Amino acid sequence: MNAEEIQEQLQFEELIQGLIANDYGICNNFILPSTIKGLSQNIDRLNSVGKMKPSGIGTSITYKKNKKIRGDKINWIAEKSTNPFEILYLKKLENFILYLNKTCFTAIRNFESHYANYEKNSFYKRHIDQFKNEKGRQFSIVLYLNNNWEEKDGGILSLYPKNKDSINILPLGGKIVLFRSDQMEHEVHASLTRERRSIATWLKN
Repeated sequence: MNAEEIQEQLQFEELIQGLIANDYGICNNFILPSTIKGLSQNIDRLNSVGKMKPSGIGTSITYKKNKKIRGDKINWIAEKSTNPFEILYLKKLENFILYLNKTCFTAIRNFESHYANYEKNSFYKRHIDQFKNEKGRQFSIVLYLNNNWEEKDGGILSLYPKNKDSINILPLGGKIVLFRSDQMEHEVHASLTRERRSIATWLKN
């Protein structure tokens, strides 16, 4: 393996070992700053042409919009994207899935991702990512795209592991968080000073 592959494997192990030990994994600087910048600029572009749409809750059958629960705007990332920054992110996800399946026998077959843009004062109440009538989501991943984020900006991600203290995570650009979709309750607190940007991904079997 070359140095880049070794570094990538260490990142994957950091996420997996965190998941095993604490029910969640965190890795800082998972993606290069230039890629984070490019992904954030994609949100600017999508916003400018009206393609960031208000999110909802539930599956296609039970889908509804409710800003009292969730207020972000989203845009799904195409599986066969031609955007150079999306290609870099999707390729790293594919590498992680291969490593996860090889080392943890997880049988992940595919994944889906979307941009999430929380405007000032928007939030997402405490929830889990697994639908009652659709059990395909196994792991949730959040990649943050926020430059120089500080505690005063709000937008904290709170995780609520069972029988453990809650965890508060600052959404710093390049940071990635991993947890089980059907077990980890979590919440996005209101952004207080500016927009909060991320990519949400679900690994599915």
